[in-house]
Amino acid sequence: YFQHTPTMVASFRSSLLPVTLLLAASARSGSGFASPRGDVAPRCRRDSVGVGGGTALPAAVDDAFPTRRDFFAATAAAAAAILPLSTPLPALAKEEPPPPTRAAVAEAFDAIRLELTSPTGVYNSLSSLIENGSFEEILQYTKESDAYFRKAKIGKARKLLTDKDLKGRSIEMSNAVTFDLIGINRASRPGKENREEQLRYLGELKKDVEIFLELEGTIDVID
Repeated sequence: YFQHTPTMVASFRSSLLPVTLLLAASARSGSGFASPRGDVAPRCRRDSVGVGGGTALPAAVDDAFPTRRDFFAATAAAAAAILPLSTPLPALAKEEPPPPTRAAVAEAFDAIRLELTSPTGVYNSLSSLIENGSFEEILQYTKESDAYFRKAKIGKARKLLTDKDLKGRSIEMSNAVTFDLIGINRASRPGKENREEQLRYLGELKKDVEIFLELEGTIDVID
């Protein structure tokens, strides 16, 4: 057995329209097809000529053919017959994904937390580069950090959030981390080196990450 898809159903309904119109019109004349009758004048006959040599059409019309009024009546009847078939199919309910496991949530957020506490994490690495005045290295490091830290690690944790409102707000939190990295990058560019601005944005980076980490306790988890 074949499954009926919405496309197949729509195609089937469209194919019914010409047949329905034909049957409705034929019912008016009493037969499925117009039968020739010897006692009825032809529909058009070239037996008279008008002024200038033009062909004059006779007034007689074969009763076997439906009139304009018959046609509109048949069309309305066909539309009424097809209307019940046009009822839209019920949409399939979208299933909500199951809550994440406690272990998956802990792993994702611990990876972010490690970037603030580890000597080789983003925070301490940038702090050391700023202290040493390594402006060129800071330019490269901030670009790499946005990719592997903000997009990869924070992005992975965002997908585990179960509260829809908080999931929307988490986008702003993630963007704030990007702005902090951009601020550090700008304060490290040639001719614009500014250690105070570097440290200010580094402090903002730490605060924004800590705010994001608070979302871990809002997630509904399963063991």
